[in-house]
Amino acid sequence: MNIKATLLAISVIAASTQARVIHEDFRDMAGGPAFDPELTFDFGTDTDFTGGGDTNDLFAGALWLYSDLVTVSVNSLAPDEYIESVEVSWTDFCGIGCTIIQAVGATTDLALANTVVSSTETRSISSMDLGENIEFFRLSSFEGRMNKLTINIVPSPSALGMLGLGGLVIARRRR
Repeated sequence: MNIKATLLAISVIAASTQARVIHEDFRDMAGGPAFDPELTFDFGTDTDFTGGGDTNDLFAGALWLYSDLVTVSVNSLAPDEYIESVEVSWTDFCGIGCTIIQAVGATTDLALANTVVSSTETRSISSMDLGENIEFFRLSSFEGRMNKLTINIVPSPSALGMLGLGGLVIARRRR
């Protein structure tokens, strides 16, 4: 195998393990409500919270949660990818601590709540904050509007390690 073919093969493998970002702004190309097809939204039931009703409304540009919970997962993850971080832009109308993002890993979870009321706020959780890979995340609110989600997906460290190991083996064979 010549050096050009080897470099081409390595670049193809590297391209398949690059980081990518999913942006969900709750709009389709025409400006109406739509969910990103790479994401799965599993809405809670009326037993998730006590008190009032359990409803959600999708408007152009916002997902409103009224005493509701939604679990979000990425259905397009490759076996060698994981969710590195999740960023949520929201507006809460209930009070401090009423709107929450919760990142869930295999053995632990971490939640962040809103710190302001009636003003747009952006909060993010990364796998470093959680201490392990994020498998999925939840959004919940007693009266809040989710404006935008940004999900960063990266190749797993083992995939990058295999890529580097392959490069070393090829370089060693050339000598």
